[in-house]
Amino acid sequence: MNVSTNQIEIGSEIQDARSASSEMLMASIIIPNYNHGRYLSDAVQSVLNQAYRNFEVIVIDDGSTDNSREVAAQFGNQIRYIWQENQGLSAARNTGIRATTGDLIGLLDADDIYEPHFLSTLVFSLQANPTADGIYCGYRFVDDQNKPLPQIESRSIPSEQLHKALVGGNFLVPESMLVRRHCYEAVGPFDESLRACEDWDIWLKITEQFNIIGTRQVLTRHRILPGSMSSDPIRMLTNRLTVIRQHFGPEPKNAKAGTSTQRQAYGRAYLTTAVEYLQYHDEAQAYECLQKMAVIAPELLTELETFYELGCGDQPKGSRGQFTTLNTLRSTAILLDMLNKLFADPRLPAEAKIHKQQAFVQAYLALGLLNYGARQFKEARQMLLNAAATDPTYLLDRRLMSPLIKSLPGTGVLRQLGLKQQRTVD
Repeated sequence: MNVSTNQIEIGSEIQDARSASSEMLMASIIIPNYNHGRYLSDAVQSVLNQAYRNFEVIVIDDGSTDNSREVAAQFGNQIRYIWQENQGLSAARNTGIRATTGDLIGLLDADDIYEPHFLSTLVFSLQANPTADGIYCGYRFVDDQNKPLPQIESRSIPSEQLHKALVGGNFLVPESMLVRRHCYEAVGPFDESLRACEDWDIWLKITEQFNIIGTRQVLTRHRILPGSMSSDPIRMLTNRLTVIRQHFGPEPKNAKAGTSTQRQAYGRAYLTTAVEYLQYHDEAQAYECLQKMAVIAPELLTELETFYELGCGDQPKGSRGQFTTLNTLRSTAILLDMLNKLFADPRLPAEAKIHKQQAFVQAYLALGLLNYGARQFKEARQMLLNAAATDPTYLLDRRLMSPLIKSLPGTGVLRQLGLKQQRTVD
């Protein structure tokens, strides 16, 4: 193993917890750490608690100044601990990858956690699918005390569609992925110039070349920390745009320039950042990002998902889509104000202005559904009626009609009558 002169390795003898079966794949779990001593023990222990026993744990301490070394030392030779001068998260991961000996590589940030059956589920899935080069799973958000938050991210996209899905933005987290080492050997290393989105960059590279499958099972915990780098919208946008530029080329000036992939990538990047600004109640910057999205990818103004995301905009990460904490009155006012401002903006080109009717319809529909979910039936009814008034063809849309009918006065009584009638017939 190559260790540079500014790295110190201790505890290189790892406790042999491997199965006697030579067919069991060896998993190398890399834990990069920088001043996360208070969480590091949870991360390491979550690997040691795995039902699948053929693994190694490599902790890369990226120049921590807290008690991380002491925390790592408590695990003795159950882990390998490598210290290096502070170089950033990407560099720490690269050091870890160079130190691995396993067939599979997993990345577990020091503040995140594996569920006990993470390795057994994913390793056996890979063994059952020998043509798969890697696999990802769902994850649950937790707070800094490891208490579950409402939001869960769980999706399984066909392998041939995964790269295209990731073009629109990163929905994976490092700890949700387990891949065969040849993937990193082919596309690595991590880009050490990036200070965010470095995982998205590597996933785009891997999914473009390799067969990555997924499972909807929720097998990891992603911790949300106050003041983390992902809570800085401008930092995230800067790195997001850098990744897109490296993969897809320069930012198009309008909807007539560039390729459809470029427009989608840049447009969704600005949409994501608009949502992040709303989370921090910076409506002015959120609007600027929405305006840029509309200029580059105006077709996003016709999608329900765009306005659903914006309608949940002021909810913090980990709680998005949770109706009980959604301030629907505030969200409605902000979203409609942004839309009115957008279509009065002289900077908006004609190819975006033609989507005005559909943009308002989708916004009304999204707000109607959100209000309905939050049990604000009067407001839901008004938004859904606004959608129908703006475009009467939506009266035939089940997404609109079903919640609209259920939100009408007296529908509770009608439902009860229907049930009573059904029981009588039976």
